[in-house]
Amino acid sequence: MGQSRLVDLLIALSLCLLLLAAFWLIGPAGRVLAGGDLFTYFYPYWAEASRALRAGRLPLWNPYLFMGVPFLANSQVGTFYPPNWPLWLLLPSHRALHWSIVLHLGLTAVGAYLFTRSSLRLGRLGAWTTGAVWALGGYLGAQVEHINQLQALSWFPWLLLFYDRTVGAQGSSSADSPLRPLRSLRSNLAWLGLLAAGVGMVLLAGHTQSAFIVLVGLAVYGVGPAVWEGVRRQGWQPVAQRTAVWALAAGIGGALAAVQLLPTLQLTGLSVRAGGLPFKERVSFSLSPVYLARALLPGYVRPVEPENIEYIATVGVTGLLLAFRGWQRGDRRRLRGIAFLSITGLFLALGLYNPVYLLLARFVPGFAHFRAPARWLALWAFGVAALAGAGVEHRRDAEDTRLATEPRRAQRFSVFSRFLCVLCASVVFFVWGALGGQVVLVTVGAWVATALLAVAALRWRKRALLVVLLVAELFVSARTLPRARATAPQAYTSLRPAVAHLLVANEGRTPPDRFLSLSALIFDPGDLPELRLIYGDQLSPDALYDLIVAAKHREVLSPNLPLAFRVPAVDGYDGGVLPLARFLALQRAFLPEDTVSLDGRLRENLTQVPDGRWLSLFDVRYVITDKVGDAWVDDVFYDLQFGADLTGGESASVAYVPPFEATAVGLIGYVEGADLPERTPVGEAVVGFADGTTRTFPLRVGVEVAPAPPEGLPRTAARLRWEGAAVPTAVSVRATLPSGRLIVRGVSLIDERTGSFQSLVLSDRGRFRLVHSGDVKVYENLEVLPRAFVAFRAQVVEDEAAALDRMRSPAFDPAAEVVVERGPISLSSADPPQPAQVVAYAPERVEVEVDLATPGYLVLTDANYPGWRAWVDGEPAEVMTADLLFRAVYLEPGRHRVLFAFRPTLVRAGAGVSLVALLGLGWLVVRGWNRPERPGRPGRRTAPRTP
Repeated sequence: MGQSRLVDLLIALSLCLLLLAAFWLIGPAGRVLAGGDLFTYFYPYWAEASRALRAGRLPLWNPYLFMGVPFLANSQVGTFYPPNWPLWLLLPSHRALHWSIVLHLGLTAVGAYLFTRSSLRLGRLGAWTTGAVWALGGYLGAQVEHINQLQALSWFPWLLLFYDRTVGAQGSSSADSPLRPLRSLRSNLAWLGLLAAGVGMVLLAGHTQSAFIVLVGLAVYGVGPAVWEGVRRQGWQPVAQRTAVWALAAGIGGALAAVQLLPTLQLTGLSVRAGGLPFKERVSFSLSPVYLARALLPGYVRPVEPENIEYIATVGVTGLLLAFRGWQRGDRRRLRGIAFLSITGLFLALGLYNPVYLLLARFVPGFAHFRAPARWLALWAFGVAALAGAGVEHRRDAEDTRLATEPRRAQRFSVFSRFLCVLCASVVFFVWGALGGQVVLVTVGAWVATALLAVAALRWRKRALLVVLLVAELFVSARTLPRARATAPQAYTSLRPAVAHLLVANEGRTPPDRFLSLSALIFDPGDLPELRLIYGDQLSPDALYDLIVAAKHREVLSPNLPLAFRVPAVDGYDGGVLPLARFLALQRAFLPEDTVSLDGRLRENLTQVPDGRWLSLFDVRYVITDKVGDAWVDDVFYDLQFGADLTGGESASVAYVPPFEATAVGLIGYVEGADLPERTPVGEAVVGFADGTTRTFPLRVGVEVAPAPPEGLPRTAARLRWEGAAVPTAVSVRATLPSGRLIVRGVSLIDERTGSFQSLVLSDRGRFRLVHSGDVKVYENLEVLPRAFVAFRAQVVEDEAAALDRMRSPAFDPAAEVVVERGPISLSSADPPQPAQVVAYAPERVEVEVDLATPGYLVLTDANYPGWRAWVDGEPAEVMTADLLFRAVYLEPGRHRVLFAFRPTLVRAGAGVSLVALLGLGWLVVRGWNRPERPGRPGRRTAPRTP
């Protein structure tokens, strides 16, 4: 037995080495994946978790995204997932992510090997094949950038193994006799403990939908065969017993993960997921039958687009052939649960195209809270991998004996004809469902050639050749998956100029000021030629493209990258339990309903910079935009980001005019909403100079301003000249037109003697000045409220709806009043808000000092959330919600020191539950492992039965 285990260990090690070779670029070679969520979502969270753990702090709160959200309660971070901790402590964050991918693929490959050896009774080659197909197949390969999904799914084969050991005799499968009543669980307490621990690991990995899929898959595999036999033979006791084992393991596993689950459940109730997603979201990313072949058959040429990774579950043509053969010639009694698993996964992945799923998504909570039904393909992928392992075997069991009675030629024809029919049907579906009906002939030819080689190897019983062909096919098809685009580590580590400016500008500020990014990532970085020169010979075109896009993401800090640099942002992105529902309600105060995104991503829904009053309330001191919408006219650059939209009598001015000697002002403007005669005066531009003089220039239709909006970017600009050269100190525009609107897009100072120029920022939505101009522009908001201030004018409302109605009013000015929900008293003072001094600012603790002459509400424009508590001069005080989202405390006149601290009770309660469950789990394992032998009931010390 010792030698057998050593051989199994060496074979498992060979699987790990195979995976290390397959993922060499992102493992030992040090390259990175920068084309998806791994970079823009998970890397920032892992960077912050790593910093917190190294500082000896448990990260409870995230003040850098969405104006403050819970950190630990966001389960997607995986804060309590044990394998994350050593990686966070020992490796840089970007390396920790990529090594976690490699390690979890090795973990799941070994688990698949052991499961099929123990439960399905496969030989070593068949079990090795299962591990290789599962870990190298298209599903996990396409999901590697969703690190928490990979982590959760990597435990699935281990759960199947532990379940079988719990409900069956050692070395046997639960499918060996689905109707056999279970022995007392006391004989398998250790395996039950390991099963519960595995469930806990799946839950702690942080992807709730993957945990749901894993638990449903475990039930389908474990209970499904018993239900099948129960229907046929009317024996239901084993169904109840196996269901009880599943429920007991799920309950203990849930208790183990309570330290994560309880805070997450609370967050879910306050997030956009409360009550389930909109029905349209629940069935988004469903697998269309039209694209079934593209999902199940490998591609060899065309790379998988990022938006299509949810639909990839290929195991190769050889893998499909082996799976069909495995079901035909394998022990169906043992494989029935695996077959149920595969069918269930494919059936549910259809989502919108499956009437049963439509009912589940509408009425069943688990299905109502998740999108992307295509993720159920995980069950299909694992089931087919196990069947492929069975197909490699040539064991002379009863099924083989039955097949041996058939003519050899008929057997071969049966296998080949069935597979060929499926392949031809798949080709038809692929031709039909491919983009534009175009199919790469190389791919179709490769399918046919691979199928013929596989059939030939089957005919000659060349198992080694089959496995080599299978692995080669998986390696070739992997070239179309995201991991083939591994790029240089500088995608994660480089510091871009705009980020450097924000870091320097916020240095020494308590707290650092927020920013808002509006860039659409369609600009070219200024160092693009250098990037191509340095990396062009080292990277593939796709990898170089990802490096360039990553540079742009870092330049504009989107969407979650502010967290990596600890630069506070208004915005963020999350497809899980964030953002808070209150954050979306606040967006509805200044955005149309149809532009509010459930995932956050405020920057993608803004067509222009919001009104300055909202930026002031949100403590947005900096705004980042690109230059794509700006214009060059007559060799002069015009900044068109802001501009002014004026009706008769309204005016706008430039907030900051840098010292610049000029001979003219260039102006781009036009009239909209009125058909006015040529040379009709519609406004005037006023320029003030350093010597105290001013010049007024008329703005006339067809002379200084265009009679209608231009198509595309402006191509003409007026020049308002004066005699000699002078230094302007003020520029303003006033509209005088009787009807319609005067639109002034951009203004620049021009020195016509030298051809030099200085663009200005003219805005009717606030006062801004340009503080950085490179690949992107960074503006400073000159009228911003401090993070903490005291409002002396307050309106008390009863609930969120009333607060939203008040804030939607055009008369609402956040710089003059505050809307407080269920506050003690309304205030009507005309005094402007008084800044408060923030003396200490940390994610979970904020201290503020203020000296008041009259009563007021201290407002801290960080999100309010259950668990935030306040003390005024050492005495507890109520934390109220102000302006839909923020924290507020009522203060009487006098000098006060206010402490805000985040102390979530559910974290401590969950930790207590998890500790008790962990102690109970330890007792289960120890008692089961050391249970003394009894006559007729072999215990743990009895040698397992040799297959």
